[in-house]
Amino acid sequence: MKCVVLAYHNMGCAGIAALLDAGYEIEAVFTHRDNPGENIWFDSVAEFAGARGIPVYAPEDVNHPVWVKRIAGMKPDFLFSFYYRNIVRSELLAIPRLGALNLHGSLLPKYRGRVPINWAIINGETESGVTLHYMTEAVDAGDIVDQEKVEISPRETAKSLFDKSVAAARKMLARALPLLAAGKAKRIMQNEDDATLFHGRKPADGEIQWSKSAVEIDRLVRGVTKPYPGAFSFLGDRKCFFWETEPVAGEGAPGTVLGIEPLTIACGKGALAVRYAQFEDDVYQPGELFARNGHIAVNMTFHMDPAKLRRAGRKKCIFILGVNGFIGSHVSERLLASGKYDVYGMDLRSNYVSHLLGNESFHFHEGDITIDREYIEYHVKKADVVLPLVAIATPMEYTRNPLRVFELDFEENLRILRLCVKYGKRIIFPSTSEVYAMCEDEQFDEENSKLVTGPIRMQRWIYSCSKQMMDRVIYAYGAKKMVDFTLFRPFNWIGSRLDSLAGARLGRSRAITQMILALVQGAPIQLIDGGEQKRCFVDVSEGVEALYRIIENADGRCSGKIINIGNPANEASIRTMAEILVEKFEAHPLRGKFPPFAGFQVVDSGAFYGKGYQDVQRRTPKIANAKKYLDWEPSIPLEKSIEETLDFFLQEAVKSGEFTR
Repeated sequence: MKCVVLAYHNMGCAGIAALLDAGYEIEAVFTHRDNPGENIWFDSVAEFAGARGIPVYAPEDVNHPVWVKRIAGMKPDFLFSFYYRNIVRSELLAIPRLGALNLHGSLLPKYRGRVPINWAIINGETESGVTLHYMTEAVDAGDIVDQEKVEISPRETAKSLFDKSVAAARKMLARALPLLAAGKAKRIMQNEDDATLFHGRKPADGEIQWSKSAVEIDRLVRGVTKPYPGAFSFLGDRKCFFWETEPVAGEGAPGTVLGIEPLTIACGKGALAVRYAQFEDDVYQPGELFARNGHIAVNMTFHMDPAKLRRAGRKKCIFILGVNGFIGSHVSERLLASGKYDVYGMDLRSNYVSHLLGNESFHFHEGDITIDREYIEYHVKKADVVLPLVAIATPMEYTRNPLRVFELDFEENLRILRLCVKYGKRIIFPSTSEVYAMCEDEQFDEENSKLVTGPIRMQRWIYSCSKQMMDRVIYAYGAKKMVDFTLFRPFNWIGSRLDSLAGARLGRSRAITQMILALVQGAPIQLIDGGEQKRCFVDVSEGVEALYRIIENADGRCSGKIINIGNPANEASIRTMAEILVEKFEAHPLRGKFPPFAGFQVVDSGAFYGKGYQDVQRRTPKIANAKKYLDWEPSIPLEKSIEETLDFFLQEAVKSGEFTR
């Protein structure tokens, strides 16, 4: 049997050895380059396979078409994954003749996802194990071939359980691999009702919450102790790591030192005796020596990260560039209504945020992103979250002033990104539905859809190219852990404060604002190329709620994600939108203040927007990520959104006195 192996860690070495023992022919091994920032305590798959004459590769992305083609050329019967860290995509999974299988460190369907062994200790399980299962696009959800159980002893650590799991994997593979080769292996569907899913853990997740019970904290210590990053707390400004502890009797305010010999710390329930610990800048020591050398005394208190304590008493600070715009003004209202944020905003004018200027948590600066660079750097530095919304985003401007689009949408926003990287700030960047451009997918998928633009001479695509390039640069910084980011892609949000009637006169507005301008002026509504292009419209209130949840970033679930925010159910052509708009206009209470409806006029896009214009017929979002990470799904019908948008602009027109008869 020929196979290709994806492997890393001790489990990877054990898997390769088991395949060789079972008589499999390994065509190639794919592994990872070691991360220089990681404690490499485990065996090298590259060395193990190389010593046995097996070709070894370590591509950054094994799913890249180049590697998919090369693996397909090997014509493997099986593909095996043994603790390989990256997701294997469908193109690779389809290659092996007899299937692709993964070795997972739990008894599936329990503990799907990342670091199951650490989680089993932290959660106080008494049993774990390993599973060999077929791979599907859903993580750890494929049919089970075999399992081997492992008992978790009362004082087990993640390292000792990992060693037991490797031994169990050897035993299971010795049993299962010959059956697979003979076509006699069982295949048992997983019970989804029993499934549990756990995310990966970062070093920061090891912070001790002393309000928990001593038993829970001790499990955390055992779950992340050496060779893992460790459980930690703070004494003053000094970070302390706890490597071995034991629950004991004791009572006191959580985190308070109850005794020195042994060092005993009160918890939410019971107390913790510290066997081994160290200060971040010191050496590993027994608990008593750690206490003595650190001048720790009874009644001192261990506590959370002092930086978090300092932040706990204040609101989060968000810096919004382009705060007076459509999205900026609405999201500012939502943030201020929550009572949890100080909003610092900059824009060229303040007409759409004038009602917020008296709010003590709203701080407005009239300025220009291309000029006020010192102000911008200062506020990026002090912010928790940066939301750069400044962009040229209307078709006439893309076509007629492409260089200005590039300078503002890419170059100026790149400066903001680099400041976020410099100061370690989270950036939430508004991509655009237009990055998908001429892609022909039925629904645009954030993770997989191709980004396709038209020919260079059609200069309208400079907007989507500029936005797409920013997406790619932000993602690249994020992949290197240099910035925390979320990209969100608004799909045709509509509502109050969408552009302005004055801007519409100059062609600087979206389609619906242009149409409303025509209605209040008594001019024909111009339908570009007949208005047959379809879009999916979402009400701004729902779009902003999704954006607010991205800003909140509960449990960090939006970090590193790309999220479409649109309403596939509200798909309509521009012509249909215009017809609904006219119907609502005729029924509006202010209708009598405006001239008669002048009808529709079909115009050529090139004549209207300029020579370099080009468009697509559909742009429909897939919103699975929004449902998954935001628990968000839109429901406001298109007619209601059009009605509210129209009402806003008619009220504005009446107030201005410019348009009424």
